Amino acid sequence: MNESPLRIDKEGRWYFNHEEITHRKTYLLYCRHLTRDESGRIILRIGQEECFVEAEDAPFIVKSLKFICPDGEKLKSIELILNDETREPLAPETLRIGPNDVLYCRVRGGMFEARFSRGAYQLLLPFVQHEDKADRFFLTVDGKAYDLMPHHPPAS
Repeated sequence: MNESPLRIDKEGRWYFNHEEITHRKTYLLYCRHLTRDESGRIILRIGQEECFVEAEDAPFIVKSLKFICPDGEKLKSIELILNDETREPLAPETLRIGPNDVLYCRVRGGMFEARFSRGAYQLLLPFVQHEDKADRFFLTVDGKAYDLMPHHPPAS
């Protein structure tokens, strides 16, 4: 298969034939029309047109977070703000720490992985707890603890 003319770098920037796509509406359109084909490859599908997309890392970036703490103390849920300006709830069971301590989670109903930006990671850190006995880091959301352990990724 030939190299795709469309590529997403690890920071979520899109390229067409090695030129960065800087037009905001085109960028958002492309992000919002990503899907997978039957074999699991990432594709851009707009109407009947399809093109394979090469992703250097996760195809989405968590740019920011909104913390929902209704009683003012306990974290009830976390809303992700993604690079395509969409928002969705964090599925905390999908959190994983990748190479170089980069944090990832699953988005779009588990179809894709999203890489946390440094800024989003920093926003999350005050909510991360450490248990000395078990030497584990975890995040408690809606009363349930989710371990933050390094592990191998599923397909992006």
